Amino acid sequence: MSLRVAGRLVGAFFLLAFVFYGIGSALAGQFAGTTLVVLNSVMVAAISVLVFRALRRPHPGSAWTYLVARCAEAFLLTAGIVLRDRVGAGAADIAYQVAMLSLALGSLPFCLALARRRWLPGWLAIWGFGGYMLLATGATAELMGVGVGLVLAIPGGLFEVVFGLLLLVRGFAPSTVAHPGAALDGTSNADTDRDSRAGRAALAAGLGLLSMAVLAGLANFGVVERVSTDAAGTTTLALSNGRALVLAVVALCAVVCLDVLVGWALWAIFADTHRTVALLSAWCRTGYAVVFAVAITHLIAAAGLLRDDPATDRISPSVNAQISEFQEIWSLGLILFGVHLLLVGWLAWRSPAAPTWVAVLVVIAGAGYLADSIGALVSAAYTVEVAAVTFGGEIVLMGWLLVFGARSRSHRRSGVDGPGARPAQLEAA
Repeated sequence: MSLRVAGRLVGAFFLLAFVFYGIGSALAGQFAGTTLVVLNSVMVAAISVLVFRALRRPHPGSAWTYLVARCAEAFLLTAGIVLRDRVGAGAADIAYQVAMLSLALGSLPFCLALARRRWLPGWLAIWGFGGYMLLATGATAELMGVGVGLVLAIPGGLFEVVFGLLLLVRGFAPSTVAHPGAALDGTSNADTDRDSRAGRAALAAGLGLLSMAVLAGLANFGVVERVSTDAAGTTTLALSNGRALVLAVVALCAVVCLDVLVGWALWAIFADTHRTVALLSAWCRTGYAVVFAVAITHLIAAAGLLRDDPATDRISPSVNAQISEFQEIWSLGLILFGVHLLLVGWLAWRSPAAPTWVAVLVVIAGAGYLADSIGALVSAAYTVEVAAVTFGGEIVLMGWLLVFGARSRSHRRSGVDGPGARPAQLEAA
């Protein structure tokens, strides 16, 4: 499929998504409305795939970020419709605002990539970037209970209409004559510089794991566990717990997106070691992320219940039940996560780049997650937490990725700025 055709399809899907969601949300609670919202999610996912195919070589970081962010948006919009019917309007609104936050943050690098490729006029790229910044601000304010999201969403919404119409006319094509070499940006690096690609992927994966550790720790231990303890009998202010739980939902949704990105970054690192096993490990982590996302919908339901009934000073049993469902589903998903770590450990053991002791510790960490998840599944009396001891393998993996990525970047710089760089440039000239 040519870039022009792909771009026209993206433009058509942008406009159709507007129509589907607008009419579907107006018919909330009816079968036709639910069907249209689901079709909107299909359009959003299709947009992300087409954009990914167009940008993955010249701008892989932007392409992956946009793909994951918009797929998260599609999932959350569909989940919001289900939650409206089962839980109430509060949960549906939280899911929608988190979806808009995902759309906005994922579209920022997308707009920058479009500007660099000259697929958008400069003024339109600036409009899009500013519009998505306002959308992210409005969604955040709505999640915190400040009702300004609709006003701040207008510039971004108008941009998407103009952008869709522009793409429908001409597809992905430069708006002006591109600068020399623009058409070649990034097209050959992935094939001719595998070490450089692996180094960038390692640095991205290491930073992703570091961000996930912070976000998941604050969300789970700082909020979810505390609210669960409150639900067991401690009197608290439900409204403040509701806001904290919303922040935990946002953090854990970010962790889900990072899980997918880290999984495929690890694939890029180890694909040359054993492509099939690397691919299987990436899909295992992606599958885990999907299960984790399903679990998070129960946290969204709990936060929605607290938002719909803020007058009470005690956490209701229904909130406690939703949090318990979250923990049980997450535990099941950790089986896939454990398998992923076992495969990554095997790949690290086979790879000449990774030390053997790193591979061993990663395998031990994966075995710990498997033991805990399967043990809890087999017997309700299982109370051992093996992963609390073996999780150090993940920290070791993160440290190795950061060091490996930093060293690769240093080698690339020394290769460019070293003694042989200038003569080579002069010879090329």
